[in-house]
Amino acid sequence: MAGFASKDQIINALSNGQVFKQTWGKNFNPTTAAVANEFHTLFRGAGNPGADALFNTGTNLLFQGVLDTTTNAGAIQHGGNVQASGFYKYLASATAVSAAATVVPGILKLVDVIGFYRVTSVTTTTAQATTNTLGFGDTFTADAGTDIITMTSTTNIPSNILTGTRVRLTTTTTLPAGLALATDYYVINVTDSTFKLATSYANAIAGTAIDITSAGTGTHTMSRLLPRYTNGAGVQAIIFNPNSTALGAATPNLSLGYTNSAQVASRATPTVLPIGKTAAANSLIIYTGATGTGKYNYTMPLQAGDAGIAEVNTIQNSVSYVSGEYCVALIKEITELPLSTLGLAAERNLVLEMPSLPRIFDGAALYWIWGSGVATPASSAFSGTLNFIWN
Repeated sequence: MAGFASKDQIINALSNGQVFKQTWGKNFNPTTAAVANEFHTLFRGAGNPGADALFNTGTNLLFQGVLDTTTNAGAIQHGGNVQASGFYKYLASATAVSAAATVVPGILKLVDVIGFYRVTSVTTTTAQATTNTLGFGDTFTADAGTDIITMTSTTNIPSNILTGTRVRLTTTTTLPAGLALATDYYVINVTDSTFKLATSYANAIAGTAIDITSAGTGTHTMSRLLPRYTNGAGVQAIIFNPNSTALGAATPNLSLGYTNSAQVASRATPTVLPIGKTAAANSLIIYTGATGTGKYNYTMPLQAGDAGIAEVNTIQNSVSYVSGEYCVALIKEITELPLSTLGLAAERNLVLEMPSLPRIFDGAALYWIWGSGVATPASSAFSGTLNFIWN
C-alpha cells in the first residue's frame, strides 16, 4: 500500500532518492502597506515561482479547476506526479524567512488552491448563481459481477476520487445497465482506481452500491467537479482581489451559498457575515483586517456543523462595488509557518510533528498566504524551502 507505515520506510525512501526539494521566494505585492491582521495572497507576487496571471481570467461565476500545470498558475512545483507509479507524496519539512523590515510577527499559510470562481459582476447585489460544470472526467469500465468500476484513463491527473463525491456519467453508446445519464451518483472508493456507485450520499457512506447488470457498450466517462479533495471534506473558501488595482469603494456583507462535503445543498455562511474592505488592495483577502464587526480569519465561515465545501452555488456582495472584481477560491490548508523574529527562519518538521506528513496530491497547486501581525510594507520579501517525500 502506498504511504508510510514506519520510520524505516521513510529512511528507505530517502535512500532511494524519493525526495524533491523546492526553494521558493515571493514578494508581498499590495501597492500600500498591509494593516495588522490582514491576510494577503502571495499568488501574484514577483519571485520564484513567478506571479500568476490566472485568477482574474475566465468566465464570470464559472468554476475553474487549478492544477500545478495550469497555464499561468504560478504555483510552487513539488516534483511531478507519483501516484501512477504506486506512490503517495507528502510534505516532510518546510522553512521560511524574511529579512524585510517590520514584517514580523506574522504567519505563512501553505495552501492547495483547488479551483476558483471569477466575479466581475460586482455591481450586482443579489445572490448570483454560479456554473459548476463537472469538468474532470475519467473513462471507465464496469464489472456486472462485482459492481466495480475501474478507471481506464484519467484527465490531467490520477483519480483521487473520495467516497461521497458526486459524479455524473456519459457514454458514446450505452451505459452499463443499472446506471443512467443526467443522474447524480455518489462514489464508494475501493482503491485509487476502482469504485462502486451509490444512489445517495448516505448510501455511499453506508457502502450500499448500485447493482450493475451489464458492462454496457462504447466508452464511458465519470465526471466530477473538484480535481482534488473531490468530496469537499476540509475544503474552505477565500475571497480576494486578484488585480493590480484596488476594488472600488464599498463595504458589502459577503456571503456564499454552497453544497457541503456531505453533499447537502442550500448551506450558507452565517447570519453575522464578513464585511469587505472598501477599496481593497490587490491580493487582499477582503474581509480580513483590524478589529471590528465583520473581520474574520482568512477563510470564509461555514454553517454550523459543516466540514467543507463541495461546490459554491451562489455568491453575493450586499452592496455594489464601484469597480473591480474579486475571486472566490476553494482551498485546502497544508501547513503554516509562524514567523516570530526578523531574519530568523521558521522551520516545520512534518515527519515528527502531529498531525504529520500532510499529503500532496498529484496536480496540487501550492501557494502561500501571508497573515500580517504588524503593518507589512509593500514588496516585502519572503523565501524558504519545501521538502517532499514519497513512498
